Amino acid sequence: MTQACDSAALVRKRRLETAIATGPIAQIATSLTAIILAAAFYGVVPHPALAAWLLLAFILLAIRHTIIRAATCETLDGSEVRTHLNRIVAAKAATSIFWAASFVLFARYASGERLALLILVAALTFVGTMLLHRGVPRASFVHLTAILIGITLSALTVAGSAAIWVVLLLVPYALILARFTISQDRAFVEATIGENMRLENEQTVRLLLNEYETQAQDCLWSVGPRGRLRDVSQRLANFLGQDIEAVEGTPFGDLFIEGRQRTRLVDLLANRVPFRDEIVKLDIRGQTRIWRVSGRPKANGFVTGVLRDVTEAFRTEERVRYLALHDDLTGLANRHAFTEHLRERMGLTGDPVRRIALFYLDLDDFKAINDTFGHRTADAILCEVGWRLKSQLREADLVARLAADEFAIVIESALGDGMLIERGHRLLAAMREPFLVEDRLIEVSGSVGIARCSEEACEAEELVRRADLAIVAAKAKGRGQLALFDRALDAKVQQRRRTEQDLRVALLEGGLRVHYQPVIDIATGRTTAYEALVRWDHPERGMLPPDEFLAIAEETGLIVPLGEFVIRQALTEMAGWKGNFRLSINLSPSQIRSVDLLPTIADALAATGFDPSRIEFEITEHVILQADSSATATLDRLRASGIKIALDDFGTGYSSLSYLRRFPFDRIKIDRSFVKDLTTSASSRAIVSTVIALGRSLGMQVTAEGIEDRAQLQILGELGCDEAQGYLILEPLAASELDRVRAGLGADRGDGVLDYAAARDAILRRRKQSGQSA
Repeated sequence: MTQACDSAALVRKRRLETAIATGPIAQIATSLTAIILAAAFYGVVPHPALAAWLLLAFILLAIRHTIIRAATCETLDGSEVRTHLNRIVAAKAATSIFWAASFVLFARYASGERLALLILVAALTFVGTMLLHRGVPRASFVHLTAILIGITLSALTVAGSAAIWVVLLLVPYALILARFTISQDRAFVEATIGENMRLENEQTVRLLLNEYETQAQDCLWSVGPRGRLRDVSQRLANFLGQDIEAVEGTPFGDLFIEGRQRTRLVDLLANRVPFRDEIVKLDIRGQTRIWRVSGRPKANGFVTGVLRDVTEAFRTEERVRYLALHDDLTGLANRHAFTEHLRERMGLTGDPVRRIALFYLDLDDFKAINDTFGHRTADAILCEVGWRLKSQLREADLVARLAADEFAIVIESALGDGMLIERGHRLLAAMREPFLVEDRLIEVSGSVGIARCSEEACEAEELVRRADLAIVAAKAKGRGQLALFDRALDAKVQQRRRTEQDLRVALLEGGLRVHYQPVIDIATGRTTAYEALVRWDHPERGMLPPDEFLAIAEETGLIVPLGEFVIRQALTEMAGWKGNFRLSINLSPSQIRSVDLLPTIADALAATGFDPSRIEFEITEHVILQADSSATATLDRLRASGIKIALDDFGTGYSSLSYLRRFPFDRIKIDRSFVKDLTTSASSRAIVSTVIALGRSLGMQVTAEGIEDRAQLQILGELGCDEAQGYLILEPLAASELDRVRAGLGADRGDGVLDYAAARDAILRRRKQSGQSA
């Protein structure tokens, strides 16, 4: 608790220092802006109002200047730092609100060049939060909110209702800036705490070294012309662990252990050459001690000097060097030593470079070991893992612990890929042997990724990158698996990166499309709903299904703006259609957790006039698994507004009746994997029948997905399924094409339904005719 408080106090102090450091720049920028605006609008804005505005601006500047000058961190205690920081935040907030109001004031008189100037100043002030409020996130959020409101009101003053486009542009950028502010502040806090920890560690090591040096004892020594000790002091005798009489007259060089260091010292004495800080070793009662010896010849033929026992200091330095290169838990090489070793080996030229192979080993779900058995047991397992890895390798091979449960092995071998894979399996087999810790047998598995630069020389960083890709591929296979890097892995990663970049462009510039697939009532064959399904019209790869990009969008956070697009587009396109059909839209876990979901839906409903009771959002079991209290509250609010909630892909995840009990779904959707085998698998038919009966007993409608032939549809009807959806009925189509199908089938009757068989025939006829005419 004390450490957390100290860290918080340190962060506040650094925030105050940052605010003080950026204060002069912000003051100058604010002053220049105020002067330029006053000059530009002089004669346009009434003089009293302009003078009052300018006076208020400089009053605020003076207040901020006074507060900053008073906040001298070197003389403030913790409570005073907090007080001054709060004052600076308040002053910054007041300034932000002042400028927001200023934009509204000047907007009433702005036109032509003055309007352009005002827009420029507003834009610079809007993004200026990254400079003006760096290190003070509270002030940044107030600034963003105030300036956003100010610009919005200014736009309404200038453009009236057309200002909605300004708002639609500003809000995402405000969110981006807010997100950037949060990320920047996290980095600021982590850097502050990390710097403090580094300084504390350095101070600890320095204190240890000083303590050893302080405790070391110096003593004088003297040798005669023949190099024998003379006038031996009691301290020197104590150093040697002998009596003075036993030491007196002993050749000085005979005290030390034979070697290059003793030979050099004897030569210096014989040649009567001054020397300083020569290091020699000696054996005292079976213990090796280290002395640092300095000496100077005298005119009478004697050589006198001083010596110090530096054994403990040397051991401390060796320990520090050891800790710098080794993991303190397992004794293996640490990441720094691993990186240096790999760079050294990869820096060689010729054939050895091609023989370097890198194994990454990562323990599977090791967090569960920590959570179940505690850190003590987990640490014992990690030590045992290190020992097992070393036992499988040669002395020359390097084993390193890179992170909590990540290990690396560097070997130099001319083995082919097959033998490397066999060695990787040996490592996995060693991990599968149960670990005996405190009379408990614990099973642990690991994944191995292997990489080498066999086809061409490459740098250490490239080999590490390949090993990273290989371990990711191994983990994707499941627990206890192995993967060898190949070009396909690299190509997949590059393709994923390009897909992510292209998706960002598509979200900004357009390229996403919404297609619709009808859902029919099995009893009547009439359309009861349309499911909105996103497609990507890629400029090079053509129309991409969601499987090609939705996972990437979910991982990168792009799923939230993508989902907002689908909601707005689907409601807009379907609002004008006649009929009482439902509109089904899928929601991802990230969307459910997004604070923008409810406002987005509310805005879309208000803009289109779509009846909320005709909307059905589909969520998967993973959403329920990952749902927290806020996500559950979001679902409750959606349902309270009349919107229906369906459980999609039921039976493919961690299916549990507790989901249905925890949240009252309106509909269950049976996954296509069960429907596909309806005609051939009795178990699939039994599962589908059970789900249908479960839905009925709970008062929920049941819809089956993936209907591809009439036999499936007939069985579902016999089992009592309510609705069906699939390619037998109609593939997903764009709104314009689907509208033509509806019109051709008499959808203008106003009943809003679509006969699936007729729709299918109509599509086939149209495509056949189109092909013939082409």
